[in-house]
Amino acid sequence: MPLVKKTKKGDLVPKLKQFLATLCLGPISLGASLSWTAPVLPQLQNENSTSTVHLTTSEGSWVGSMVAIGVLTAALPSGYLADRFGVKKVTIGLVLPVLGFTAIVIFAQDVYALCFGRWLAGMASGGISVVGPMYISEISEVSIRGTLGSFFEFLIYVGVMIVVACGAFVHYITLTVIMGALAFILGVVFVFLPESPTYLMKCDRRSQAEQALLFYRPPDYNINGALDEIEECLHLGRKKTNIREALKSRAVRRAFLAAVGLTIIQQMSGIDSVLFYTVQVFQAAGTNLDPYMSSIIVALVELVSTVIAVFVIEKAGRKVFLYISCMGTGLCLATLALYYHLKVLDVYFTGMNVIPLVSVVVYSFMFAIGLGPVSYLVYGELFAPEVKGLAIGVTITTNWTCLFIITKTLPGMMDDMGPHVPFYMYSVLVMTGTIFIKFFIPETKGKTLSQIQMELEGFKCPNRDCSAS
Repeated sequence: MPLVKKTKKGDLVPKLKQFLATLCLGPISLGASLSWTAPVLPQLQNENSTSTVHLTTSEGSWVGSMVAIGVLTAALPSGYLADRFGVKKVTIGLVLPVLGFTAIVIFAQDVYALCFGRWLAGMASGGISVVGPMYISEISEVSIRGTLGSFFEFLIYVGVMIVVACGAFVHYITLTVIMGALAFILGVVFVFLPESPTYLMKCDRRSQAEQALLFYRPPDYNINGALDEIEECLHLGRKKTNIREALKSRAVRRAFLAAVGLTIIQQMSGIDSVLFYTVQVFQAAGTNLDPYMSSIIVALVELVSTVIAVFVIEKAGRKVFLYISCMGTGLCLATLALYYHLKVLDVYFTGMNVIPLVSVVVYSFMFAIGLGPVSYLVYGELFAPEVKGLAIGVTITTNWTCLFIITKTLPGMMDDMGPHVPFYMYSVLVMTGTIFIKFFIPETKGKTLSQIQMELEGFKCPNRDCSAS
């Protein structure tokens, strides 16, 4: 009999608390950091602007990609610190580098200061990427776990939308101050939310864990059953005291392979290149559409897409959405690359100018219903508590290593090889990812942690109802 019990129909308060916690984990700041360069770099690279800093294309690529270095600095330590001191303390602490980034941008006079500020923003983003999925998987009910994962992704695009919309009309310093103020407010709210029940159980604080779990559950929820399941998972995890020992487990090895492979596929879709350089992508297209307005349209579509994902994510298995997302983003990237290629060949036809906007809009939609929310959701579902912090840290480190390579090389590749080459490359790589998903990504929809771990070990799920459709 499953230990996790659904809340009563109409009992919305516990679920609203879970959504509030997801909001305060910092995904809006993560999205804002990712898209900050989209409206800001054109200001900084415009010689006629009133900015105190003026950047070359090469310097702009460093400012854009430096956030990935910050993530690489923070991803692994954040997982360790969350395991050692609790997700709550780490989440609150991540507000500090965002505020540091805000202060540095206000007073920056050269590219080095901006790079340092972006490094700090990257540290916050790396921490959010690690502790966010951890906390969501530990407080959420199985019935809405996928919805919360999609909501986390939705909030990332809220951050993107805020930056792109405000950045088209305000000075970049004003934009950065807005980001810092928002991060500070949400951090203050998180102070009043409970610590992760799993962390409290790990510290032998069962009564506090019970109160934390009750905060997110209705009064008649089977709290003791849920706490016993957490304790059982922690007991199994304690048998593996370090990563070398943990990797002897078939379940951990298969989970690592699935998570790392999926995160590489996610980055090979080129999503962060488009987020970082949206305005430049449309400027390179050379259409009569305004690049800033085009970027706002794309951000709005991304936002709407994640709303749709919140409502449909539990309608089918995780792998179904990943298949659709990989094929859809691949075809859109190929279409965009073909447009650039036709321009190089001086081939034009009626209606051709709308291809970049339409292809990027559909591309964003396809990413937002699969590779975006499902990837982060799967990271939080695959690993037992004892290795989750380290495992997600390794996964996020891999993700942002790929991000750094892609965002650092895209501007140069577009200038030196033509804009069609990198987008053809992304298209082939992401569509090839469907093969990996088929054979190496386990289905996790509707399954408890114990059931997922059993299947990773190679055992058939004992509960027939746990198999995802």
